Amino acid sequence: MCGISEPIKYGHDAIVAQNTFDFAVGHVVSWVGGHWIFTARRAQRQSREVTVTLYFFDTHAHIQRSRSGRCPDVRNLLLRARQTGVRAVLAPAVDHADWDTLAKITPPRGLNLYVAWGLHPYFVCEVTPSESATIVEELYDRVTSATSELRTRLRAIGECGLDFARAQSPEVRAHQVRVFRAQIDLARATGLPMSIHCVRASGPLLELLRERPTPPAVMHAFSGSAQTALSLVAAGHYISFAANVCVPGARKVIEAARAVPDDRLLLETDSPDQTPPSRRPAPNEPAFIIDVARRLAELRGAELEAIATLTRDNARRVFGVEEPLALHEFDDDDQP
Repeated sequence: MCGISEPIKYGHDAIVAQNTFDFAVGHVVSWVGGHWIFTARRAQRQSREVTVTLYFFDTHAHIQRSRSGRCPDVRNLLLRARQTGVRAVLAPAVDHADWDTLAKITPPRGLNLYVAWGLHPYFVCEVTPSESATIVEELYDRVTSATSELRTRLRAIGECGLDFARAQSPEVRAHQVRVFRAQIDLARATGLPMSIHCVRASGPLLELLRERPTPPAVMHAFSGSAQTALSLVAAGHYISFAANVCVPGARKVIEAARAVPDDRLLLETDSPDQTPPSRRPAPNEPAFIIDVARRLAELRGAELEAIATLTRDNARRVFGVEEPLALHEFDDDDQP
């Protein structure tokens, strides 16, 4: 059978990850003449061009941070993201210093910025139980008394969770559990979802989430098994994948990426960490989310446009985003 290629142009600029990418379902994405070109190989005698623009929701990007400290140019970081079709970003805190930093960031026109406030398990390992208790109390007070303006952007508690690779002693693990349980209680009190970090602690984490009814949470940069993913989905939670699915030979997370139902699937970059392999050694950023989307489309045998749409819709649902996203193109002029 003779196949004729049908090119579909993605009408937004993008940062090149690689020139072509062969999909298991017979698709190719190429960077040609300033556009992503999506080619669907079909057996037909005629070809036609259809313009399709992809728009993304990056559900986990530490835009306030760089690999060495604070991000020196958040504005241009977000403009690059907007140029590649990112229309919404959820930026989670790592420690209490991030809360005000995130609240003060003004995104460019056409990109909705949401934030999560919480305490990362790495940070919990660096403070004493007494210090963390004081900070958790401050978190509770500030979230529950947030102004209406802040509440429109404060959409989650996090980044929070458990990391038993970092916390190896029983005492430090117990400290992490106490702080995480306090943040679960805050999520229950406010109805906000959590953005959860979990490394080598899926059993204890599931037990904590099952203690009492908990709002749907997002398992960020999921790296566990398909079985664990489906257990979390059965409990009402969402699974977000980062560029760890792009790593050759990452069998466990690849199986999980294939297993998660469409209505619980999310995309993220986890920038500035987890740079896609084809873009290293550059630090990661939201503009690179196309790499994760393409890989998920390949693994799931799905259309790239479908992955972009369903993950965007899922993110809006779990984070309670009702305002419309700017699903259109922008020129270089960022003036309102």
